[in-house]
Formats: sequence, structure tokens, C-alpha cells
Amino acid sequence: MTALEEQLTRALRRLSAQYETEQQRHSGQVEALQGQVEVLRQRVERQSGENEALQRRIERLDGQVTRLAECYGTSAAARRRGLRI
Repeated sequence: MTALEEQLTRALRRLSAQYETEQQRHSGQVEALQGQVEVLRQRVERQSGENEALQRRIERLDGQVTRLAECYGTSAAARRRGLRI
């Protein structure tokens, strides 16, 4: 093997080692990002459930407020007519 062939062989081995190192580093980064995505997915699911529960509570409260407003209106109308309830 000539000196040039030996230099090329060493350079190719170094490049190959660098490539392998970068692939491993990249793989680790991808795994870390996948973990973060999973955590975020779980948070979104939990938040969605909480949002649904809050929406149901809002609807119940809205119904209660509507009934209270109706009762108040009835009471105010009766008072205007001079009746006591």
C-alpha cells in the first residue's frame, strides 16, 4: 500500500468513526425529543379531560343562573304589583 493509500484509509476510518459518533448523538437527541412529545401528548389528553369537565360545570352554572334570573324576575314583578312572596 502506498503512503497515499494509507492516508486515505486513515482519513476514511476517522470519517467513519465521526459519522458513527454523530449518528449515536443524533439518535440520543431523537429519543429525548420523542420522550418530550409523549409527555406533551399526555398533558394534552389530561387538559382535554379537564376542559370537558369545566365545560359541563359552566353549563350547569349557566342553567342555575338562568333559573335564578327567572326567579328574581318573578319576584320583582310580584313586588311591583304589591304582592309579597
